[in-house]
Amino acid sequence: MHQKPSMSRFIFLLLLPTILTACRATADLGETTWALVAYGPADAPIAAEAPAWIHFDDNGRMGGYTGCNGIFGHYSAADGRIDIRDDELAYNTQDCGPASAEGRQDAFFRAYLGDTDYTQTADRLVLALDDGRQVAEFRLEEEE
Repeated sequence: MHQKPSMSRFIFLLLLPTILTACRATADLGETTWALVAYGPADAPIAAEAPAWIHFDDNGRMGGYTGCNGIFGHYSAADGRIDIRDDELAYNTQDCGPASAEGRQDAFFRAYLGDTDYTQTADRLVLALDDGRQVAEFRLEEEE
């Protein structure tokens, strides 16, 4: 005798892709916000010149602020590697002026932020950008 699938099984199968997407790997970065401390060449990073930050959600979304423009996209993180979904981050388009501190930081993130290796301690996050030639160092922002 052939049994008809239950409605709950049908709903589960319908929602399965959404459930699996929500479970994408975010490692220890999920639900953390990091403030920029330093950026630039790995052998001589400079102190952050304007407030900037990056935030990672548990659901694979990320957002931030370069010092001039907002940034957002989707990521996964595992085994010391951050991968940007579809290799695509979106930025606001405010003109910051390339000579300003905000403009220099914005240009840096636009040029280098993407799939990258990272190291993390309890209160520090370091992104190794451009095959390790550039870095961005962040400190953990405490929840209020």
